[in-house]
Amino acid sequence: MHARNEADGHCPSLSAHLGEKEPFCLIPFLHFQKGLHQYRNQSENKHLECIYLFNNFSQVDLVTRDSENRIVKSWRLHFVPFTGSEWFYKGNFHNQVYMKNSCENFVFLVVQLQEVFEVKHETLRLEIGEEWNAEKMKPYVEWMNQFNWESGKIPSLNVVATDEPSLKFLLENMTRDVGRMEIQTTYSERCQVSSVNFKMDVLTGSGKDWLDREMMRSMDAIRMDFYQTDLTNLDMNQFLRSWKEGTSNGRIQEIRLPLKERVKWRTMLDGLDAELGDFRTARKTFRFTNDNQLYQLHGGFDITRADGRMATIGHNLYNLSFENAPIQQYEIEECTRISRVWNLEQSDEEDEIEDVVVLEEGAQPMHIALQKDRRKQGRRHIFMIVW
Repeated sequence: MHARNEADGHCPSLSAHLGEKEPFCLIPFLHFQKGLHQYRNQSENKHLECIYLFNNFSQVDLVTRDSENRIVKSWRLHFVPFTGSEWFYKGNFHNQVYMKNSCENFVFLVVQLQEVFEVKHETLRLEIGEEWNAEKMKPYVEWMNQFNWESGKIPSLNVVATDEPSLKFLLENMTRDVGRMEIQTTYSERCQVSSVNFKMDVLTGSGKDWLDREMMRSMDAIRMDFYQTDLTNLDMNQFLRSWKEGTSNGRIQEIRLPLKERVKWRTMLDGLDAELGDFRTARKTFRFTNDNQLYQLHGGFDITRADGRMATIGHNLYNLSFENAPIQQYEIEECTRISRVWNLEQSDEEDEIEDVVVLEEGAQPMHIALQKDRRKQGRRHIFMIVW
């Protein structure tokens, strides 16, 4: 292993290629820190932008930014379990350290980097799966829970889970709150976790195979934004009941997600004393937190919480339009149908609703199928805003 100081202000490089039976020696790394101190003194606005914990390797990305938050310099350090067959790549800002016990040493090395650079952490990324049993995950989870995060919570945590046990272990053993948590799953087995012992401000990603109404209540997020879930109308009814009663999710401000089935408002809003708004005029104009687009609200259902706070819930596609944009004919038709069902003038038990799409002059026939599918999917997607 060797360390090298750069006269031009670049971060000193660290390279090592350890034999399969050779233990990782921390002494050269501690010497390497002397070079890092010089780099630290020459660089301002430093961030540990990403800390990756992957199935096959661990990685730290360090960047410096200018006054406009643009990346000026970047530096990457890989910790890779040595198997004897890796190719070794070394660049100006790309350094690999092969070690037999990379999992055991990674947490220690990250702490050392943080102490040397005195930087802010931005994103922690985990890719967990079959290779990550409880024994391997425990030191990482303990570090996340015990680390002295500047804001008191993990700023951003991105999780990719390729099997159920690893995600279950993470959710059951985390105790540190998270600013923004994104979860992606690539398996089909149901993750049986009824509650968690931490909170997050923003919860996003895929809720398929792990998110249910109990988890929604337990996580107590400020904003939920999913592109996929297994939630049903009955699940949302139970969630909304507890919110209305004031027994859970007092912090929630926004929800955007699809159900796994078509929304049936009389089922979802049963027992909630919901009031259907007039869709013929724009009731409110607002923005979602992560979206600069200004929306107009047409229709939707109002629900009043026990403490007097009011929420509006509706369809993204049918109840929201862009600022100053006229309400479309298909929106009028769907809002009219919802009104008839709500007032018991029409049943809502049919599995499919037949949409009539009028082709504009010059449009392709496949446009009909695309528009029908868009409207069908739009009947699964909902939003909820707490005013």
